[in-house]
Amino acid sequence: MKKKIIILGATGSIGQSTLEIIKHFKNDFEVVGISSHQNQSRMVEISKYFEPKNIIFTDLKLEKKINKLGFNKGSKLFFGSDSFSDFLNIDYDLLINGISGFAGLQPTFIAVKKGKDIAIANKESIVAGGNLLIEQVKKYGSRLIPVDSEHNALSQILKNYHLEEIERITITASGGPFRKDNFEMLRLRKQTDALKHPTWEMGPKNTIDSATLMNKGLEVIEASILFSLPSNKIDVLVHPESIMHGLVTLIDGGIITYMSQPDMKIPIFNALYFPKISKHFVKQKSISSLNFYNLNEEIFPSIRIARIALEKGFIATNYFNASNEVAVKSFLDEKIKFTDIFSIVEKVTNLSSKGNPNSIEEVFKYDKLARELSENEVNKIT
Repeated sequence: MKKKIIILGATGSIGQSTLEIIKHFKNDFEVVGISSHQNQSRMVEISKYFEPKNIIFTDLKLEKKINKLGFNKGSKLFFGSDSFSDFLNIDYDLLINGISGFAGLQPTFIAVKKGKDIAIANKESIVAGGNLLIEQVKKYGSRLIPVDSEHNALSQILKNYHLEEIERITITASGGPFRKDNFEMLRLRKQTDALKHPTWEMGPKNTIDSATLMNKGLEVIEASILFSLPSNKIDVLVHPESIMHGLVTLIDGGIITYMSQPDMKIPIFNALYFPKISKHFVKQKSISSLNFYNLNEEIFPSIRIARIALEKGFIATNYFNASNEVAVKSFLDEKIKFTDIFSIVEKVTNLSSKGNPNSIEEVFKYDKLARELSENEVNKIT
């Protein structure tokens, strides 16, 4: 029987990679639902090939503009993020959440409450949802399957050990395109520079996060939540080749590593077939050398700020995420300099109160407040 798949963010990099895999293994999977914010032309192409019965555009304004004739007969169209409750009320086995940013939080919580398995590339919903997300996962019997290459790698190792056997874990980072820069060089970096990643192909927001290493800050928080480890047991190591994705140090001193090609199709493939292991189609390349460097947190303070947020609680991690999203957009819109991203995130994170949100409504409230504070910081600069 085919596994029924919903793909959120179907027109983005995670969604496109997922569809490519399913195209190769169409006897194992059926796409029953897809989402996009507003990319109608690509959604029509996907609809014609994969024939999903349910399609959602989160941009509500498209409802009056969209040409419904381009979609297959029998396809049901939904509009606006408030329609996720109805859209996700269909029969499916696995939700692939490839939405970028905080926008992925709402459908994650809806799917969790339905007890569904969620392959989650949307680290922001884990960072913002924090304790509430994990509590609901346990309550409703849902399973979060990490799609980030590092967390997917770590989960492959950690499933073989008990928590008390783990001394620490290590997340690797490519270091981004500016890993050899000093602070003054960073300050002068432009948008076109930051959007050129040496290893990974990602959307613009994630590419900027990789350049600032805010993605590693988010991933430290994500790892702490997913694997129930304090931040002082989570290390970050710069590894430019991006072959070794995660390391686990055991209490006996042994170190277990997970290596694979730097291709997002591998963790997506693992998530699609979870909990089984199946033969993938990504060609293996020879490994010539592996290099490792310590992260310079004086120049790249992202991980330090993330640890501060974790110590304060999940209100602060929400602020960390929201302020970063606002700062990245402002940088891409050429309103602020590259290094202003660090100062905005640190200032707003420090403004957060200690503790955790008590409800999903509070998560949205704190996100909104953090964005307002972040916009104020942007306006001070511009």
